[in-house]
Amino acid sequence: MPIIKLKSDGDGLTTYMPSYYIKSMLYDGILEVVGKNCHRLQTLVMDSSLLTDRGLLQIAQGCPDLRKINLSLCGAFVTDNGVLAITDNCPRLKEVMLGYLSKVTDTSCVRLCEMCPDLEVVSLVSSGVGQKGVQALTKLRKLKVLDISSLLGISPADVASLTHYCPDLEEMNVSRNPQIDDACLLQVVKYGHKLHLLKCATCHVTDHFMSEVGKLTNTLKNLDIGWCQVTDDGIRTLSATCQSLRYLGLIQCSAVTAATMEELMAKYPQIKYRFPDIERPVFYNEPTTAFPYAFCKYNVK
Repeated sequence: MPIIKLKSDGDGLTTYMPSYYIKSMLYDGILEVVGKNCHRLQTLVMDSSLLTDRGLLQIAQGCPDLRKINLSLCGAFVTDNGVLAITDNCPRLKEVMLGYLSKVTDTSCVRLCEMCPDLEVVSLVSSGVGQKGVQALTKLRKLKVLDISSLLGISPADVASLTHYCPDLEEMNVSRNPQIDDACLLQVVKYGHKLHLLKCATCHVTDHFMSEVGKLTNTLKNLDIGWCQVTDDGIRTLSATCQSLRYLGLIQCSAVTAATMEELMAKYPQIKYRFPDIERPVFYNEPTTAFPYAFCKYNVK
């Protein structure tokens, strides 16, 4: 563990402090200054910074007009206590990014949905949020962009209901949840009348989903099914029936062949296929975003 030498006392003893603790003190100090002097602050982007709940409390008390906050990857010192301070004091929030915060749980998500009804963008990827938190998301009737990838314990039924209650959903990432299956995703697409981007890599997607999805949507443009057990037949059916499709991600779909991809590229030039050819390490029609860390246009620092 990196340490920083602070001082030597009169007895010749030296005091050491872990460097991460020093960094968190510095960032908390910055947030304290901001909270005291920037009362009309609307956007705070602190992703990958070592923060603590103390710093978030300073922002919550001093910046009640906050509209956007990004705390993703801010470390283990950010817990429900800090997030609750933000939600209770900043009711006008529209965008919240809480990715990779393992100590932010259902408690934060439930309160967030109660106190901030105008939320349009929510990212909970790899956080401590589970089933109750996902169920609470149905209260966000203005929600447009949602990332609930890699969340332990969420159920297909709860995910399937999201587009029922959040009619404005446009972009959704449910990747790395292997319990999410064809039936769940078909419900998401069926009732997601504005949904144009769906990421479901490493979910339980089969050719059944591929054969049915085109019948249920005329808005879906971008679909990522990397690491899923689909075959050439499924890709052919999807390409032929989903008229709105413009991008299809197929990374590590081992049952899909290069010959089929060559065929489909020629037949459906409007669709950009991302598929690695093992013999030629290139990507067909390279997309603008990549799985797993890029999530649509909102995954920015």
